[in-house]
Amino acid sequence: MVGLCRVFAGVLFGALCCASASVWAEHRPPVVDVASWWVSPGEQASLGVMRRHAQAGGLAWHQRVVAGSGTRRYGDVLTHWVAQGRAPMASQVIGYDIRDWARRGKLAYLDDVAREQEWDEVVPLGIQHLSKYQGHWVAAPVNAHSTNWLWANAALLRRLRASAPDTWHDLVHLLERARAAGMTPLAIGPEAWEHTLLFEAVAAGAGGAEFYRRAFLQLDAGALDGPVAAEIFRRMRLLRGYASRLNSTRSWDAATGQVRRGQALLQVQGSWVNGEFAAHRLLPGRDYACWRFPDTQGMYLFNADQFMFFKDALQHRGQDEVRRRFAGVLMDVTMQTELNIATGAAPARVDAPRHRFNRCGQQAISDLRRANLQRTLMGSIAMGNANPPAVKNALYAVVSAHFLGRLSDDEAVQRLRAVLRSAGHDGVADSTQ
Repeated sequence: MVGLCRVFAGVLFGALCCASASVWAEHRPPVVDVASWWVSPGEQASLGVMRRHAQAGGLAWHQRVVAGSGTRRYGDVLTHWVAQGRAPMASQVIGYDIRDWARRGKLAYLDDVAREQEWDEVVPLGIQHLSKYQGHWVAAPVNAHSTNWLWANAALLRRLRASAPDTWHDLVHLLERARAAGMTPLAIGPEAWEHTLLFEAVAAGAGGAEFYRRAFLQLDAGALDGPVAAEIFRRMRLLRGYASRLNSTRSWDAATGQVRRGQALLQVQGSWVNGEFAAHRLLPGRDYACWRFPDTQGMYLFNADQFMFFKDALQHRGQDEVRRRFAGVLMDVTMQTELNIATGAAPARVDAPRHRFNRCGQQAISDLRRANLQRTLMGSIAMGNANPPAVKNALYAVVSAHFLGRLSDDEAVQRLRAVLRSAGHDGVADSTQ
């Protein structure tokens, strides 16, 4: 009898345990699996904001972080995961890479959330152009970084008694004064995308908005027929002489660290630098200055971080509801405000309040709104928001080879013209921009 009771008790205990486990499993929050290339301190702070809002929305967070800054390194890892059947539910993405994934039929539509939150009314048209494929929303933009910024160490500026350079000639004068004072005038990393980011600011400044649109968005080789192209490469060659010695192990944020620590005066880089400085508790005005690259005032060369959702990760019951909820979190105005205080960018929607942002963030929001109205909101070449990956990579090769001294100015102009001519023949130019 005692043995029978023990057996019954064991069965009852096991049943209760299984029932408890089942109830617990039913009440676990659904998991959103997010892949990102945000690895630096400022970028990790941004992911932390996103995670907190996802959790507040009843979602459990799982992240995969791979360094790559939106380059082929990250893309290769993501492609490998998808091929293995291990696609994340949501992945960070920028520019024309969105269209490549959509063209392959891999992305879920987000039209239901877009209608509910009125994305068409609040997202700038230049960004919508990349977020949509064949009229459908396939990515949720979370910020609007701009790349045509000059970042300066305030203590070194005070030593030089220097102010913002309005024109190209003002900039050269400032760089020359810095070199004469024993400073490193310009910090830059070794990668082709960084050289191209510098190039796009120089090109926009030298040629103006219509030249930039015609040459690098519409990919019209005829834009290079005048003297502007030669002047762009002449200016790039001049800047090379002021740049820090290129170290193959230095990343963009290491160059930012040079400016932060007073080891270099300036860096031409995107608004993520604002996030890095904020992560180190630096304040604009006191510790650093943010200026538009000379002669690009009024232009906003943008890089919008977006998140796309893979169909293959939405096959299980309830996963489509997770997609809907997380996409809603990404586009929530409060989340985007807090996220971009951390990233240093403007939110990817024009209705976000300005008052909580630092001086550089407030300027970015005002510049974005103005550029959106004036049609001077234009995609970044370096960050893949201006043209498809094959064109971007071809431009990388020309610009970086020239910046490293492997091509003369004339050779660089001829190769740039060949890239644009080939893109036009291949039909990749986009006349809608």
